[in-house]
Amino acid sequence: MNRRTDPRVETDRLGDVQIPAGAYWGARTARARDAFTISGRKPHPRLVDATVVIKRAAALASAESGRLDQQVARAVCQAADEVLNGLWRDQFIVDPFQSGAGTAHNHNVNEVLCNRALEILGHPPGSYAIIHPDHHVNMAQSANDVFPTAMRISILGAVKELQPVVLDLERLLRRKSLEFDKILKAGRTHLQDATPISLGQEFNAYGSSVERSSRRIKDATNQLLEVNLGATTTGTGIDADPAWVSRVVEMLCQFSGFRLRAGEDYFRLTQSAADFLELSSSLKEFAVELVKISSDLRLLCSGPRAGLAEINLPPVFTEPASLLPGVLPDRAYPVMAECLTMVAFQVIGNDTVVTLAAQAGQLELNAMTPVIIDNLLESLDFLRNAIAAFNQRCISGITANAARCRDLLDSTGTGAIALISHVGYDRVVELVRESLKAGVSVRELVLAQGLMTPEALDRVLLQKSITQPGSVPGTTGSTDTD
Repeated sequence: MNRRTDPRVETDRLGDVQIPAGAYWGARTARARDAFTISGRKPHPRLVDATVVIKRAAALASAESGRLDQQVARAVCQAADEVLNGLWRDQFIVDPFQSGAGTAHNHNVNEVLCNRALEILGHPPGSYAIIHPDHHVNMAQSANDVFPTAMRISILGAVKELQPVVLDLERLLRRKSLEFDKILKAGRTHLQDATPISLGQEFNAYGSSVERSSRRIKDATNQLLEVNLGATTTGTGIDADPAWVSRVVEMLCQFSGFRLRAGEDYFRLTQSAADFLELSSSLKEFAVELVKISSDLRLLCSGPRAGLAEINLPPVFTEPASLLPGVLPDRAYPVMAECLTMVAFQVIGNDTVVTLAAQAGQLELNAMTPVIIDNLLESLDFLRNAIAAFNQRCISGITANAARCRDLLDSTGTGAIALISHVGYDRVVELVRESLKAGVSVRELVLAQGLMTPEALDRVLLQKSITQPGSVPGTTGSTDTD
């Protein structure tokens, strides 16, 4: 690779800048590094890759049009390929909290590719009379169209990796719904006993919620296929020939693997962050659904003695009982559900940041795009990792406590509605009142009074039809009495 190790001095409009040995970045990156010591983090690898892909496509298209020397274009493309293959990753150093509109990030990528291309051609870094970061690597571009396009490509890649784990989550929930289909339990509204439901119906609803959220994320993602590359600074497209724009977008489709298309209104795409906000909103909605599901699982597995204990979550690790350890059973906390809930809270918080940043656009540009993409990529990464762990260590291993579900259903008396056609409405009302007063189940009272045989009673109380649409014969048609 012949990477040079000598320090050098570059000069910009503000004066001389000392560039350390081994650095491919230049003066403007150095100033950004010194000015933006905020988070201590580097740009997201996806954002770097997306920006480098844009530079590669732009160099090739510019060479085809005759504006860029073929030898320079080949060197820039080789430098880009090296980065995409994992080299020089330490050269992208600008903090995510940086100058507005991603200008510093764009400079960083331009300088790294420029100086590495110079080295490939046998020239020392900083020989900008031969290859210049702005005049050659950034030809026919602006940070104002490069950065939003890189945002879109990086998000598309992140969503593509999120989709399989979301689909796995839905499938696991649907599978559990089939497994638990015949397990009847007490429904609960306002956390109070309500009419019966099957555990399978409960889990199927979770699967439906995940499916709907997944569809909304996909719909929002489709809006990001429209890019503003070619808009240059304000949307006018100055310095970007329409033929070049068409060719560079075509190449971007090839290099990225996404069916990108040139924007219908460059002015809107340059100044508005609504498309990013729509995606963020869909992630927030998904996060809210995940909190609901996780909270339900924590309630359903609570106990095991003093809680609901209708399901068992697989133990990730256990904690000895604080009182009488070794005598009382170890406690298996619902840690994966707790972890997913915390991630969901973070995603909801990130959406607030994206919302504020999206509305802060002014006139022909939104300068807050760096914080928008940083939060969106963080949300997508966190969701992908948390859901994958949740699928593997929680959902796939959930088991049902069928006996416990039956006991709780019996104790509530709500399942007695199924007895109406067998013993009459008035008799059922008396049985339920007596059950609540005496603290015994309706089942015990029916058997004690010889109203039905145990076998016949089981067939009635455990029939899944009591959880299906339609009124039970003998009722008034309303169930809003719980």
